[in-house]
This record gives sequence, structure tokens and C-alpha cells, in this order.
Amino acid sequence: MSMSLLEYARTGTPVEELFICDAHAHMGPYFNFLVNDEGSPGAMVRSMDRLGIDLSIVSPHIAITCDFREGNRHAYEAAEQFPGRILPFVVVNPNFPAAETEAEIARWDAKGILAFKFHASLHGTDTLNDGYTPAYEYANAHSLPILSHSWSGAGGPLKVIETLSGRYPNIQFVNAHSSSGWSVIDASCELAERFERVWLDLTGSRLVYGGVERMVARVGAERILWGTDSPFIDPRPGLGRMLCADLTDEDKRKILGENARGLYRL
Repeated sequence: MSMSLLEYARTGTPVEELFICDAHAHMGPYFNFLVNDEGSPGAMVRSMDRLGIDLSIVSPHIAITCDFREGNRHAYEAAEQFPGRILPFVVVNPNFPAAETEAEIARWDAKGILAFKFHASLHGTDTLNDGYTPAYEYANAHSLPILSHSWSGAGGPLKVIETLSGRYPNIQFVNAHSSSGWSVIDASCELAERFERVWLDLTGSRLVYGGVERMVARVGAERILWGTDSPFIDPRPGLGRMLCADLTDEDKRKILGENARGLYRL
């Protein structure tokens, strides 16, 4: 007889009979945090094995900070080294000329682009920057999701998503760190309630007690994604919080992997 997901957490047993996707991970060293084993792909996969995580979707730290092209290369190399365990986001930096962004997108088009990852704050801008246009246009043409650290810009996230969803009707907008405290949870839920193409990402270290339950009560489990920020945040507490949440196993399965499977066509 199979265990409940809560029993897996209580016994410390790697979760079986369940697809788990870490839908927001990074890779490599980072200037602002201690990262064990320098966040190597091998170390990440060993950690995934201990917990029963099937797949991680990554954007290397170097990509979201100083060198998006080198970071993308690292991500695709890791995906080749660990097929089916690591998949790459493509990162673009809107401070570069459009022609360079277009060339970077074309570089990975032949290998297949799963989704884009934006980190406007680390790139010193916001998500309405015209430098993102090539990525938005490609994502819209191919019906791809975009995970953004935040949907920042004039008027705040509600206005930004209203603007972008009007321009790009085929993009799914993933709002990272949607559970980082009660005020963030309420604002994120409002965003998802207003726009059916907004998804909420649980990544981070500040998920409050009862937070994911409130999110499910407000927007349902179908547009909530689990992620960890691994390797600079240990994935174990995040997985434990999710397994121990006061939710049905069906909702936990959706959040831990089935939603990502559908969104990212895994």
C-alpha cells in the first residue's frame, strides 16, 4: 500500500509514485550567497536523487547577473550532461542591442527553447524594457511561458501584465516568489485572479504557515508551481513544507509537478 505524501515527509523517504519538478532552480556559484559545491550540475542532481526530485529547470547565476550568453551555454551543457534531469531556461539581458538578443535566441532555437527566464532587477531595469521585445515576440510566436523574478514596471504588476497580455496573447506569465509573506501572497493571488494566464511560483524561503493553503483556496491548485531556488537554497525545507501542507494529495501532485508538466510540455 503506497504511503500518503505526508507520510513520505514524516519518514524522510524519497518520494515515489510522484513526478516532482523543481520549476525554478539556478546553477553555479553566486556572488551574494554561499553555494555548496559551487552549485555544480552533478551536486544538484545528487541532491535531487536524495529527495526524489525528477527534474529541475535552471537559469545559471551567471546568466541572470553578468553574462547571459555564457550562462545559457552552461545550462544547455548541463542538460546534455544530465538528460531528463536538468532543462534550461533561456535568459536574455534587455540592456543589450536587440540584434544581439535575437542572435542569442536563434542560437538556441535549433536545440529547442523551453521557456525564458527574466531577472529585470539584477539587470537593472523592468519587464517593460523594449530590450525584452525579441524574447516576448519569440515566446508569443511559439506559445512559451516566461518566468520572471517580478513583473515590474510603471503602474505595478497588475498594469504590467495587463499591458503584456494584451500585446502577447499566447504567453503564459509565471510570477516568481509569489508566496514570500502575506502581502505578497495576497497581491499575487489578485494577479492570478485577474489574469487567467498568470501562474504563481512558490520558490523562496519565506512561505508562511498556511500560505499555500490560502493560495489554493483563492486561485485553485492548477496554476501554482513548486520551485526551490536551488542550489543556493536547500530544497529540503521547501519540499517538506509542500508535502506537509494541509491540502489533498491530488492538489500537492499538481503543484509539485503535474502543473509544470503541462505548462512546459514535459
